[in-house]
Amino acid sequence: MKLRIDKLFLYRYRFIIGYSILGLAFILILIILPLIAPGGISSAEMQSAVNSHNVFENFANGNLINLPYHLLQNASINLFGLSIYAIKLPSIILGFATGILLILLLNRWFKTNVALLASIITVLSPIFLFLAGSGTPAILYIFWIILILWLGAKIVGEKSVSPLIFLAFVASVILSIYTPHLIYIAFGIGLVALTRPHIRFAIKKTKIPQLIVALSVIALLIIPLIVACIVRLTTLQEIFFATDPGSYIDNVINAFTPFFSFSAAIESDFLSPLFGLATVTLIIIGIIASMRVLFTSRNTAVSLLVIFAIIISGLNPSAAVIIFIPAAILVAVGLESVLEKWYSLFPTNPYARVFGIFPVAAFVAIIVISGFIYTVFGYHYSPNVAKQFNNDISLINKDLPFGTTLLVPKDTLEYDFYKILETDGRLTVSSVLPDRTSNCIASLGHWGEEVDLKLTTIITSSKSQNSDRLYIYNCSE
Repeated sequence: MKLRIDKLFLYRYRFIIGYSILGLAFILILIILPLIAPGGISSAEMQSAVNSHNVFENFANGNLINLPYHLLQNASINLFGLSIYAIKLPSIILGFATGILLILLLNRWFKTNVALLASIITVLSPIFLFLAGSGTPAILYIFWIILILWLGAKIVGEKSVSPLIFLAFVASVILSIYTPHLIYIAFGIGLVALTRPHIRFAIKKTKIPQLIVALSVIALLIIPLIVACIVRLTTLQEIFFATDPGSYIDNVINAFTPFFSFSAAIESDFLSPLFGLATVTLIIIGIIASMRVLFTSRNTAVSLLVIFAIIISGLNPSAAVIIFIPAAILVAVGLESVLEKWYSLFPTNPYARVFGIFPVAAFVAIIVISGFIYTVFGYHYSPNVAKQFNNDISLINKDLPFGTTLLVPKDTLEYDFYKILETDGRLTVSSVLPDRTSNCIASLGHWGEEVDLKLTTIITSSKSQNSDRLYIYNCSE
């Protein structure tokens, strides 16, 4: 009996099996990676937690920048307490949603085999895993754009548009404006809608009730931001430009250096390089392949996003992460080109076509596994990156007894950050020595003032250059 490859179970269900394995690996890595690499929080994450803790006060004062993210982070901290995982949980959730949307987007623009391989490389890449495990709103830059691209593709590519899809598209565009500089994306979408005849025709065909609901959603979501810009002009400045832009050229250079530089001397929250040589090679192949068919929707998206990322990074270097999206698309184009070349060598040989998957799969596996190992060990042992993070909050939650007074210098980010701990009454945060009581006193590092207290414990940390991080004093007579 002649063996037919297309009848084999693994061949028939290869894509279902592949996406299932990818999904399970993706979820598992997102859950455990933030606690492994970098294993701490940065100053930017501490500031984000402070902003989220004060989100309703900031709302009253007109500070609505990244409001959706800070609401999520506020809920996470209130629900689970101030901890490394609670700070990072909103990014984990948004990272998972972003990964799913990217997979769906790539499936819409590429064949399933290409989309699967490209999805594995991109959603398990060091840069994406870092963004999905960083407790800052940086993940929003790629989340909103990928969501808008996917919903836009659903609208443009269909003869009849679902009202829910249309409303989701409108809401996502408006909510993205709360993230600095993404208002230019909204302007671009509006310009495309006005200049493309088939989009204008689709809008004209929209039923009046649907338009009323859409306009109501726009008003409901945009009015708070408009009021905030009137109350606090800094909000308007942050949305369009930057509060402290600095040197434009230096910002662009500093923004993109961690992506491709192999120098270990760079001081950044990002582990450099964020794109390995194999991934860069696929991107270059994708650029060359894209030149053959310039005028496609995906090539237009790539070109506009690259230009947008470069321009905006001069105002805000953190916005350079937008380059991840065109990089993911170009990786898919590169893989598509490689597979097409292989298939063209054996146009009628089914065995060659099937067995050609194995070297490609091995290549992808090497990229993913080496990238994961590089991420885990790099954030622990690369000195200029590792020192950007600390695990002080874990030490405090684990080693300080109930009722401890934590000494922190006032008018510092640390003081505002650890003040959040007072909400559950377990600790008191102070900038001055309290009166002698039976309770313990602790400080991050040796307290600089002369104190007549008995030092009982020193807690060490691998994240501290001097190892001794938490000093605990017994205040009893």
